[in-house]
Amino acid sequence: MDNNGIYSNNHIEFLKVAAEYCKYLEQSKNIQRAEFLNVMRRLLPMIYLKISFIPEIEEPVGFNSPHVTEQDYNYIQSLVENIMGEYNDYLDTFVEDFKYTDQPVLCTISEGLADIYQVLRNHVEVYRSGFDEAIEVSTFELIDTFKNYWGQVLLNTLKAIHFTQYNSNEE
Repeated sequence: MDNNGIYSNNHIEFLKVAAEYCKYLEQSKNIQRAEFLNVMRRLLPMIYLKISFIPEIEEPVGFNSPHVTEQDYNYIQSLVENIMGEYNDYLDTFVEDFKYTDQPVLCTISEGLADIYQVLRNHVEVYRSGFDEAIEVSTFELIDTFKNYWGQVLLNTLKAIHFTQYNSNEE
């Protein structure tokens, strides 16, 4: 196993956490809010940490079809929305839409977690395919979108989860 490529130990460690995150969301139908918040509060920082150790690669030529469908995305978002209930919404100023207004933007924990799920599930599924070229494309896209989108979404959502857990009697 090489230490710098798509099969590095760091990449494998990231995949383990990403797969666990996806599995937990997919199986969260009857999870109580307090437990859900506790697990997300632990998994999200692990995802952030683990991706920071994946070495960047040059942009490869190619394209991967997404594995997560709109129905899959909506299912995850709905599951989380049901778990979060009245605590799903939060206001944030550290989002792209804020540059168009001077007011905080309404965000939801369910959409944030579903956005992260979509990226991670797509990457895990490409990795499972075993095709090096597809994995390279997916890895490049994973890191690029982390830097430009879902890394910030993860942090914003984690902030809302932290606030909910410690300020809403959800401990």
